[in-house]
Amino acid sequence: MKKVELKVTLQQQVLDTQGEALNRAVHELGHDEISNIRVGKILYFDIDETEADNIDRIVKSLSERLFTNTVIETYEYTILDEVSE
Repeated sequence: MKKVELKVTLQQQVLDTQGEALNRAVHELGHDEISNIRVGKILYFDIDETEADNIDRIVKSLSERLFTNTVIETYEYTILDEVSE
């Protein structure tokens, strides 16, 4: 069994309203050295599969059908480690 980390972010050309709000708040707090904040989400899950090709197929299928809106979001994933049962 493997642990997967899936990062989902808005495509670069899509306006990130949460990121813009955070940018304004950070600047209001006096931190002008911070800029270009982008907000995303990270999902962690265990997958009961060991073959890399099968993991890739499953993660891509779920990412494109359930976890992301591929019109405005992108994703990438990393296999973190073995999960002990």
